[in-house]
Amino acid sequence: MKQNIEQVREVGTSKHASNKDGAELSIGDALRLARKQLMTRRILVAIIVILLVTLFVFLVTNGFFEQLIDYLIGLAE
Repeated sequence: MKQNIEQVREVGTSKHASNKDGAELSIGDALRLARKQLMTRRILVAIIVILLVTLFVFLVTNGFFEQLIDYLIGLAE
């Protein structure tokens, strides 16, 4: 007979993870899926940051940023 002390503990999230077929995923499969999703999110955030920095540099170099600041100051007055 197994006692409670000898039972193997399982990660709670691994029990609920399932693939497209509805079959349960192993812990390794669940971790690989989470890592893939995390890398995708990091890549998308990096692309958005690069686009925002590029847009800011474009606005500053072409003088549109000064016009925007003047317009915002005009609204405040």
